[in-house]
Formats: sequence, C-alpha cells, structure tokens
Amino acid sequence: MADPNALASWFGLRELTPEDSAFSRLWRGFMTARVMIALVLLLMQGSAYLMGLGASFLVLDLCFLYLVATFAMRVLGSAKPPGRAFDPQWVTTIAVDVIAFSGLQFLQGGNINYTPLFALPVLLAAVLGTLTLALGTTATVTLLLLADAWWMSLQLPTETAPRFLQAALTGSGLFIVTLLTHQLAARLT
Repeated sequence: MADPNALASWFGLRELTPEDSAFSRLWRGFMTARVMIALVLLLMQGSAYLMGLGASFLVLDLCFLYLVATFAMRVLGSAKPPGRAFDPQWVTTIAVDVIAFSGLQFLQGGNINYTPLFALPVLLAAVLGTLTLALGTTATVTLLLLADAWWMSLQLPTETAPRFLQAALTGSGLFIVTLLTHQLAARLT
C-alpha cells in the first residue's frame, strides 16, 4: 500500500515537501511563465532590431532587464502567500511586470500592441494574491493604459476617441477578470 505522504513521479515515490503545495506549484508556474514571456520578448525585439524593423535599442535593453529580473525572481524567490502586512516580494514581482509592460507600451514602435501582456500581472495578483492586491494591480494597469491613451492623444490628436475607448474597455475587462479569477481561486483553495 502506498504511503499517503509520498508523491508519485516518473522516478518513483518521494516524500511530500512544503514545495509540493498547490500554492508553490502555482507560484513556480507563474514565475516560469514570466521568464518565458521575457525570453520571447527579448528574442522578438532582438530579431526585429537585427533586421532593422524599427526596434529601438532602448526597448531591447528593457527586454533584457526584464528577463534578468524574472529569472532572478524565479531562481531566488520563494513561494510566500501574501499576508495582511506589506510584502516587498509581491510588490516587486508585480511592479516589475507592470513597469516593463508599460515601458514597452509607451516605447512601442511599429504596430505591436503590448496591452495583452498586462493580463499576466493581473492574473498573478488575482490567483495568488489578496483581493486588495489584485484590484490595486488592475487599477494601476487601467490608469497606465489611460495615461498612454492621453499621451498618444497629445501626439496624434485625430485618433483620440478610439484609444481612450480601447483603454477603458480593456480596464473594465481586466476588473471583471480579476474579480472572477480571484473568486474562483478562493473557492478552489
């Protein structure tokens, strides 16, 4: 009969450790996804830069720094559930994503839209964080999208309404996704 404290794998049974909790597996999955997204962004921007397709060196540097930051968090960070007190790991993890994606959004060249990338920090906060953290992250992303629409309205005054509408709809959708995802994650735990 199998031991209830053992975990089955391809290599046989091993004892369950605190790293095998559902929260830890989700945390590692999100951190790995962040590293993969950073790697894809760097490869995409690097190839665009090498082919002369309008990618700037500043965007390439931002992608490289984002890859370094995500890899460092994946390797050095630990799965700590957010508490009621201020936790610098959560703030820096989500802030790195939001800052990197908003930097890409503001510096975008060509026809690449980086708005869908904002779903990652919103989902990270909604699944693994508190409701306050999730709603705060979503509000920050929405305000950044509206600020980008405002900035672009100063640059191109003829395309004002569609950009504001897109930012408002995206922000509203992210709030709905945040609330639903957080409720589902809370029920599953």
